[in-house]
Amino acid sequence: MIKLNVWGGAGEHGRSAYLLSGSRYRLLLDCGVKKEGNGEYPLIEPEIVPQLDAVLLSHAHEDHSVAIPLLYKLGYTGEVWTTRETKEQLTTYFRSWRNNMERAGQSLPYDEVDEKQIRYRFLEDEAEREYWFELLPGVSVMWGRTGHLAGSVWFGLEMEDKRILYSGDYTLESILLQADDVADGFRQADLKRQRLKEVMPVASVAGGAQRLSWSSNASVTSSRQAVEYAPLEVQMESVIRLDLAIIDAAYGTDRDAQADKLQQLESAIQNALHQGGKVLLPMPAVGRGQELILWAQQRFADIPLIVEQRLVDGMKQLHRASFWLRELEGEVTESAPAHRIATFLSGEGWESVSTTEERTTLLEKYEASLWFIPDGMMQSPLARWYYGMWAPEMQNLILLTGHTSTGTFAHQLLENSEQYGTCRVEKVRYKVHQGWNDVERMLNRVSARHNVLVHTDIAETERLRQGLLVGQSRSGTDIDLLSPGDELIF
Repeated sequence: MIKLNVWGGAGEHGRSAYLLSGSRYRLLLDCGVKKEGNGEYPLIEPEIVPQLDAVLLSHAHEDHSVAIPLLYKLGYTGEVWTTRETKEQLTTYFRSWRNNMERAGQSLPYDEVDEKQIRYRFLEDEAEREYWFELLPGVSVMWGRTGHLAGSVWFGLEMEDKRILYSGDYTLESILLQADDVADGFRQADLKRQRLKEVMPVASVAGGAQRLSWSSNASVTSSRQAVEYAPLEVQMESVIRLDLAIIDAAYGTDRDAQADKLQQLESAIQNALHQGGKVLLPMPAVGRGQELILWAQQRFADIPLIVEQRLVDGMKQLHRASFWLRELEGEVTESAPAHRIATFLSGEGWESVSTTEERTTLLEKYEASLWFIPDGMMQSPLARWYYGMWAPEMQNLILLTGHTSTGTFAHQLLENSEQYGTCRVEKVRYKVHQGWNDVERMLNRVSARHNVLVHTDIAETERLRQGLLVGQSRSGTDIDLLSPGDELIF
């Protein structure tokens, strides 16, 4: 028997934190914050924290990561298992959260020293993607890429004869980033483990010393590293059977594909440009911003494109992280993500800005133009400065492409833009999460006894749940409606 305790993330957007408790171990999946208002932290049970055996971190975004220092403040002494790319990004996200709280006049419940106490273990050092490895005695873990952010992963777990999927933030529709199919990931990991069992070590004695030989010609690099196999013909079920699946459903009942979203974005931009307006696109420093910059450069090749330096730095970071980029068979070199990023970084067809003088000069130089700036919630002084430049002209457009937390300036503009200025404010979501069709596909690929849909508010989750259950024959399968503080025993 295993218990799932929701410390945050189900029935809401933000502060993802899921506690798995068995008879021997306690594991925590993510530990983030909710960015609404002055920030909300997971419903952490302080007495449990020193008893945690491991923390698994799916990616660096604040709503999954920046409450981790609080765990160390409360007595956690273990390790955080994640990817090297995620660890490299965390410093920026920790700093950003600290700055946001300081601007809001709020203090953090932990200190910088708690951030420095974090001890990381890197998934890549233990096993390649889609390989089982032993996290703790009797607990096995494997991972795959989610397509959400460079370094972001999903987890498969085996614990006390239960099999569990945690999807993290997941999408198959990123322009640049590769996602590993979760069902194929489980299947491949199971096949590889089965093959490894067939490669039995045989003890032999040579020169008085015992050494191991292998009963197969497989090349074994390490007990915790990848094993190269010849093709294995094994009959496997087309559907992966699990006991629990925690599934990203951030877009709820939205059925649009990425192509639909891009068409909507293009229409909104074209309309503003046709009126001679400037289009402001606030983005996270790393993530969908780089994807949309490359898309806009291609779709609006004759329009001035201005990019803030922090987003350029994010592009450079993505260029270094080639493992996380899409792998498309038969793709011509010019359209491959790595080539597109390298071409962009050559500096042709766009201009970067990093000072007020540079920004002012280009604002005076260009009329209809596209501007990409960091801070998707528009909370920073830089975003507010840009808004001041955009606000007086009704032909200008501020185009929001992601979640806007309640209480943020971006959310206030969406709710009542007339209160602040005359420029238009619109929202068209670019897909970095799953909607209805994506969730349905995942449910059909991995058949779990219990399914917990997460990352959106409880009312929308219930609408999605009801829609998925209508007309579906899911004997022995539950879609559980959970909220922070709830417990599920399986």
